[in-house]
Amino acid sequence: MSNAAGELPETAGTTPAGPLTGLRAVVLTQAWAGTFCTELLGFLGVEVIQIETRRRLDSWRGGVSAPAGRLPETPTAIHPWNTSPLYNSVNLNKEAITLDLSHPDGLNAFKQMVMTADIVAENFTSRVMSNFGLNFAALTRIRPGVVMISMSAYGATGPYANTPGIGGTIEPMAGMSALLGYEDGPPINSGQMYPDPVAGYFGAAAVITALHHRERTGEGQWIDLSMQETSMTFIADALMDFSVNRRVRGRLGNHHPSVAPHNMYPCAAAGWIALSAANDSEFNSLCEAAGRSDWAADSRFACASCRKQHELELDAEIAAWTTPQEAPALEQLLRAAGVPAAAVRNSQQVLEIETLWQRGMLVRVAHPEAGQHAYAAQPWRLSSTPGGVRLPAPGLGEHSRAVLTGLLGMDDAAYAQLEAAGVTGTEPNR
Repeated sequence: MSNAAGELPETAGTTPAGPLTGLRAVVLTQAWAGTFCTELLGFLGVEVIQIETRRRLDSWRGGVSAPAGRLPETPTAIHPWNTSPLYNSVNLNKEAITLDLSHPDGLNAFKQMVMTADIVAENFTSRVMSNFGLNFAALTRIRPGVVMISMSAYGATGPYANTPGIGGTIEPMAGMSALLGYEDGPPINSGQMYPDPVAGYFGAAAVITALHHRERTGEGQWIDLSMQETSMTFIADALMDFSVNRRVRGRLGNHHPSVAPHNMYPCAAAGWIALSAANDSEFNSLCEAAGRSDWAADSRFACASCRKQHELELDAEIAAWTTPQEAPALEQLLRAAGVPAAAVRNSQQVLEIETLWQRGMLVRVAHPEAGQHAYAAQPWRLSSTPGGVRLPAPGLGEHSRAVLTGLLGMDDAAYAQLEAAGVTGTEPNR
């Protein structure tokens, strides 16, 4: 790994400002979709104050009896709920406080924080915020012009409005699972909880759009984001085909509806490579790279429709060529020839992709308990306002005292009273 891959990100004092520096978000997000959305806003410079409860930990922190972050090899990992790799991966650049909103003093403190906020974010089922008296209408009375984003599984209206969901249940509900799988096999899930990060990206983009609207008009916005609907945009062509033509697309494995070759091919040492040739030019480049002019001369492969018609025969020819070769070397050969290709990598191998380090997509962050690890940072580069990683993920309630006494002006006695009542603090209520 190069020096770039081993360097720590710049510290909070030297990280350049992002385009949203100066804005504050008070968020009740948890798990993945919501926390990823608000982490993206944090990369852009937003001050993100994340509110959690001591009574029920974020599922990505893990439960008190079975926490997700036990690191016996790391002496500093004292509190397992502070060292979960899941939680720490999507909560960079945040301050964390604990507040029990079911307690009147906790609810009052939250409302006081909203008075200072530009953004409020939550990813509960639709009824939760209303039960607290914190719907958009109520928040607007507290803070005119506030932007609120609600990230539920199925949106705030409709028959599933109060149904909870996660990426694994939303994939089939969005129709994605019906398209995942091999031609002769059953539908499957991606295995990656794909809808969560998709919703996170959509949510961040929606908040940015709402902030732009507010800057022009002074009006706040309520963003009612459905994880199901954001996931459906990724299969829009299949949905439109059914809507217009009443055709139900079948499962294609790694094939493409019209492009061939388009597949995963075996390589040496149990490796695999993905490659595609979308037109005659790319296919001719593939033939040249493979030293197989006979493919180009074969009437079965002479045109795009011919190749699709004889896809299985073409797959067999390509697989016979790729099987004895190392995937990384083959990837370089094909890319140099202008053929879209990528070796299949697991998560550890992705960390070895130098370009991701050079572009700042991967960084090393030192966490006070979990130690130093690689994390995914912002997936973009901005020239004048780059933003970036300022803070490691926070411990449970790590900033409770600083925020409540500093931002709200609460004195130490009042804070101690909240802590004694279990409204705030830095450890779970057991």
